[in-house]
Amino acid sequence: MAAIIVLLALLEGVAVSVLAAAFGFDLLAAAHFGSLFDRGPGAAELLRWGALLDLAGYLALGLVVVYIGERLLQGKTLVVASLRLSGLGAVLIGAVGAVLLATVGPSLLLDYATAPASEREAARVALEALGRGVVAGLWGTLELILLGAWLIGVGWLLRREWPRFGGLAVLSGIGMVASSLRTGATGRILVDVSGPLDLIIVLIIVGSLVLLFVWLLWLAVGLWRGRPAGP
Repeated sequence: MAAIIVLLALLEGVAVSVLAAAFGFDLLAAAHFGSLFDRGPGAAELLRWGALLDLAGYLALGLVVVYIGERLLQGKTLVVASLRLSGLGAVLIGAVGAVLLATVGPSLLLDYATAPASEREAARVALEALGRGVVAGLWGTLELILLGAWLIGVGWLLRREWPRFGGLAVLSGIGMVASSLRTGATGRILVDVSGPLDLIIVLIIVGSLVLLFVWLLWLAVGLWRGRPAGP
């Protein structure tokens, strides 16, 4: 399980890098998927592989969710079942979004090059809608609220035995729930910043994602040493 957690971190790190490369490492461009049409056919392959790597990361996260429910939270059947449902729901939603980007997105990009001028604008609108639906709708709202609820619940149940470890999970979960509320209320994806206050909120959200990976790696180190978590 420690190896799976490390693999999860590697998969997501590479996936984010590949997806960023599809947008030319331009954060502002990432808020508008239609900008991919200006980057040639190479962007289609980067989008496909980045999304597939992200899908693999979600599958690894699903194993972590099941493991935590089975090994770390024994004796709390109903609560653990509810938390597992929330965590696996987040994994499923994230995986569906990754599959949509990996299959539909590259097809739109490749068809755009050969489409007549009258159909190109429709393809651009379709890709914009797909990107916003996945990143803002599935990932930014539904996934984060379920993943945040799972982290808050797991951290709360672990707080007595491992206070710092459980507290870190709670902090990360609160940030994710806040992120989902911000995205759901505004419809803007993470990198779409409209002002100083919005920038502060985005930084908090990024911090919560960093805390998640720190928490997972902390768990991996504890498992590698033969202990489920740190003191």
